[in-house]
Amino acid sequence: MISRILTITDLCRVTGYTRYQLRGLLDGVLPEKPSKGARVAREFTPHEILVIATMSDLETRLGIKRGHIALISKRLSQVLSGPRLVDRQARLVITFSPASVSYGSIGVPADDAVVLSLGPIFERVDRYVAEGALPATQAQLNFGPASVARPRARSQLHRG
Repeated sequence: MISRILTITDLCRVTGYTRYQLRGLLDGVLPEKPSKGARVAREFTPHEILVIATMSDLETRLGIKRGHIALISKRLSQVLSGPRLVDRQARLVITFSPASVSYGSIGVPADDAVVLSLGPIFERVDRYVAEGALPATQAQLNFGPASVARPRARSQLHRG
């Protein structure tokens, strides 16, 4: 499988944030990965893209302050990392006092909690990562099924 390097530019495309807005969101939330030698663009995993897209939705759609998002960021990352049933109706149930994040479905009770639908976030991140999985030149080749004939044996070719 071809892997793709995901950078802050990809984060901007998925979240709609500018680089400066993302830097503000990420300060104190995701530790900077140490680099060796020359400064290079930071790389992100698809999981980190999902977590950051979720954090940006919490901030932009639900109006949660960045300080509160930082309180739940580690738990949010843990909850979004593990294997789970594919459920486009899944939701995050988030409380801040005490800080907790849980993964649930439609019937989850939410007393004094923020409930965030994950379906649109999963779809946006999955589509972005999948579309960029192959270089554009490969994706445009569009090979279809073809018939492949077996070549004749040499002994048959030389018979007259």
